[in-house]
Amino acid sequence: MNWRWIGIAALLAALVVGYGTLRERGAKPVASSVPPPQPGYYLEGAVITQTREDGSLGMRLIASRIEQRRRSDAIVMTSVRASYFQAPEREWLLSAQHGLVPADSRILQLQGEVELRPAQGGETSFLRADALALDTQRNVAYSTSSPVTMRFGQHALTVNSFVADLSTEKIRLESVNGRYEPQ
Repeated sequence: MNWRWIGIAALLAALVVGYGTLRERGAKPVASSVPPPQPGYYLEGAVITQTREDGSLGMRLIASRIEQRRRSDAIVMTSVRASYFQAPEREWLLSAQHGLVPADSRILQLQGEVELRPAQGGETSFLRADALALDTQRNVAYSTSSPVTMRFGQHALTVNSFVADLSTEKIRLESVNGRYEPQ
């Protein structure tokens, strides 16, 4: 009788081991064998200079990281600062947490604490927004979300949207709320 119990125990053990082996074969691996998508290229501490057709300076872009998305060819940037020269006598300074240039586009899309200011305007003249787009062919900056805070000297405005022509320095505003702070 003892041999019978030993045989039954051995058979049960073989069944348990066999079941465990078969079960592990069908299980999906914990780690993926497919690597995450890699950028087409990336630059750390990047400085990119864009020139116009006549060779003059168009824009100098500085970012802590710039990378190209391989699938869409879009350019993605972090900690963006830019000097935008739309005419030799006018320079505009831009800064933002993030930037994007879609493939085959001349529009720079900025997000996160975006600030636009004239280089010679001083510290009191600026435009701040959560998001802003800059069309480098038309020299136009415009809001892509709302609200937008604008400041010029002691004047402060909150608007729902704006379009700023950087060539003529004219701004079109919609749904304006503002205040004037006398000096």
